[in-house]
Amino acid sequence: MNDCINSLLTATAQQVKEQYNNPASAARYAGLYRTSAGRRRHQREEHCIAKGLAGVPENSWVLDLPCGAGRMYPLLKGLGFRVVEADASPYMIDYARQKAQMFSHNTEDEFRIVDVFSTPFEKDRFDATVCNRLLHHFPSSALRQQALRELARITTGPIVVSFFSAAATDALKYTLKYALKERSSPPRKPISPLQFAQDVRESGLKISRWIVPLPGFSMQWYAVLCRR
Repeated sequence: MNDCINSLLTATAQQVKEQYNNPASAARYAGLYRTSAGRRRHQREEHCIAKGLAGVPENSWVLDLPCGAGRMYPLLKGLGFRVVEADASPYMIDYARQKAQMFSHNTEDEFRIVDVFSTPFEKDRFDATVCNRLLHHFPSSALRQQALRELARITTGPIVVSFFSAAATDALKYTLKYALKERSSPPRKPISPLQFAQDVRESGLKISRWIVPLPGFSMQWYAVLCRR
């Protein structure tokens, strides 16, 4: 039974990885935030991440995983950090590197192809980590916990992570939209804050702060995690 469950989890994680591991998906993702609505959402995300990293000293090493097309690189550099942009998709990394070249010529920064479940980084490698717009792709607690455990292993300071909260009107509208399309389930998974908190505890972490950009409306919540 355990082997069967592990196989299903591995298959799910692989499906998520392959979803963005192609040139078309990377190009589409890179252009998602160019509309006025996209820019507003991007600004809200930047605000939440900056709040979550408050107190992290300048010149600290910060991991951005998944970095996608490098949206948060200018923010992290503006805060004075040394940055590792990491993603499972080499096509995303190409966009992230192009973004960085337009913004900074810091030769210390790194761009790495990385699997969040098994990173190549040594223990305590980073002073802080940003994990934005990833966990909502994982429908099971086991996958979320596996990712969080790996981030806890390599991060000494705060881990700023987002998830889709079911305690929001956007979550209800999102779920209904796919129900009306007669799909078995939405491609991204809103979960209750209680379930998220349990996943965090099972990963050996604790929540030091909640950051909710639009309480009651937006399902994208943030939490600042730290080791217990």
